[in-house]
Amino acid sequence: MHDLPMNQAVGLLGLAAPEAPQLLAVVAHGDARSEQPLLWQLSSALTELGYGVTVLDATVNESDHNPGLQHLLDYEFGNSANGDDGPAWNVLPAALGLQSLCALGTRPGHSLQRLGQTFPTNGVIVLYAGVDYLVKLLPDSEMRPLLSVSSGKSSLLTSYLALKRLLRKARLEPTILNMMEQAKEGKGGGAAGVAHALSECARTFLSYEINTIRIDPSQAESQFNIEMRHLATRLLENALELKRPAPTSSGFEASGFKELSRSH
Repeated sequence: MHDLPMNQAVGLLGLAAPEAPQLLAVVAHGDARSEQPLLWQLSSALTELGYGVTVLDATVNESDHNPGLQHLLDYEFGNSANGDDGPAWNVLPAALGLQSLCALGTRPGHSLQRLGQTFPTNGVIVLYAGVDYLVKLLPDSEMRPLLSVSSGKSSLLTSYLALKRLLRKARLEPTILNMMEQAKEGKGGGAAGVAHALSECARTFLSYEINTIRIDPSQAESQFNIEMRHLATRLLENALELKRPAPTSSGFEASGFKELSRSH
């Protein structure tokens, strides 16, 4: 092991910040039967790309029997690594913790910096949350939350309402995903019909053109996995890097927060 050079630069070596976690978002708009399998497939694709993944599930409350984000924020235990026999990613209930972060104030960057301090390692945080949380935590960012559509009866209405609020309340442009089996895709039917109708509604009522990504889950597993990795890479290109506050000269953390930056 090499000795550290004895010069004025030695003191700066300890100030180098570790690589910060990247934040992605998946919109929960009331279609859990299709959203949750997609969430697991995305998490699997991210782990195949070499990332440690933590899913913050804002649809579930933390409790003493099912601890999650709020416990980490309260006690700062840190995000422990998975055991060898555990899943490839962590899933934490996060509804109460995210409510606490949203209550920190009117500066979304403040809330996300606090989240970044809780997960300081080099990995990916996938936020699975409804639009209310995303509007408060991510306004005017370069994040492109993943919004999926399915053949469910209410998918058109709930996806349209989510899209409308993301665009108008948070100035967020989502990545819209249509997962529809080729064999079941008929004229105007299934998720393909929902995706087309969503595009028409967005053009007519929001003056917004959407480009839908389509992945066929019925194709060969190897090709499906390749397309899911491409989707994961695309989302990472617009992820938010949760930078930590710079230390002050006194060694304490600065009270201000830097602007969140886009990850590359």
